[in-house]
Parts: sequence; C-alpha cells; structure tokens
Amino acid sequence: MTSLPVLRIFLPLLLLFGSCCSTRISLGVDLEADLNLQKDQREFDYFMLSLEWPGTECNHTKKCCSANGCCRSNAIIGFTIHGLWAEYNGGKSWPSCCEGSQFNETEISSLLDDLNKYWPSYRCGTSKTCHASKGPFWAHERNMEHVPIQLFKMKKNTS
Repeated sequence: MTSLPVLRIFLPLLLLFGSCCSTRISLGVDLEADLNLQKDQREFDYFMLSLEWPGTECNHTKKCCSANGCCRSNAIIGFTIHGLWAEYNGGKSWPSCCEGSQFNETEISSLLDDLNKYWPSYRCGTSKTCHASKGPFWAHERNMEHVPIQLFKMKKNTS
C-alpha cells in the first residue's frame, strides 16, 4: 500500500487551506495557529481525515478527462485523500462555507504533482465553491467544507 508522506502532503495541505477560516489547533508537531475566532465560533476538537479507495470511486466513473484520476494510464493503487475536516466532539460540524480569499491554483503550483498523486479528483468538470463560482476539486474542498485554519506557524519546541 502507498503511504502518504506526512511532511510533504499533510503539512502543505494545512498551509494550502490556511486562509479559509480561523481557529487554533495543537497537533503536537510544533504547529500553532493564530487565534482569531469570531464571536459565535469556538475552537474545534479534532481533525477528521477522509480517505478514498480508488477502486470504489472509479466504479462510478462515467466520463474520462485529464482531471479524472480514474482515467490515468498509471492507475492509482492506494488510498487517496478526500478531505480534511475540522470537527467538534458531539457531532457538530464546522461551518460549511468559509469566508475569505478565493482559491488560487498558482499559489500551490509547486504542490500540484503531489496533490494529483495523493489527492486526485475522481470527477470531470468543475465543482461549486462558496464564491458563487466553479473551480477545480481542490477549490471546492478549500472553500466549501474543509480545514478552517487561518495561519500555521512553525514553532521551535523550546522545552
């Protein structure tokens, strides 16, 4: 099975979606987010990482295009990332539409090879985003549902 390289995918993933909403987290990996909560929000309790099995996703493929991970000549053979949700204990989810700047794929151009490998889209076309527009799969994930993190800072452990 393919392993997901934590430092190469997970941490850039957090940075990629960092401008969506704001909160504070502690992952035990020397990361801390700025605290800038809105009045009606509180810190979330945990991240839920959702993975997809390509065999299951590709069974539903009706159309092939260059964006669809199911249609590649080099088949995806391991779990891939679907999304990363900030959640509360007790089943309450984080707000589903984050405010802030719109998704800009040029800002993540250095990550595109890894994102296409570990976080591919299994669809063709564009997805609905919060800004009443359509965009790539990652724009939907960033703007609509996942990772409400304002800013991550690398912080050296001094203890």
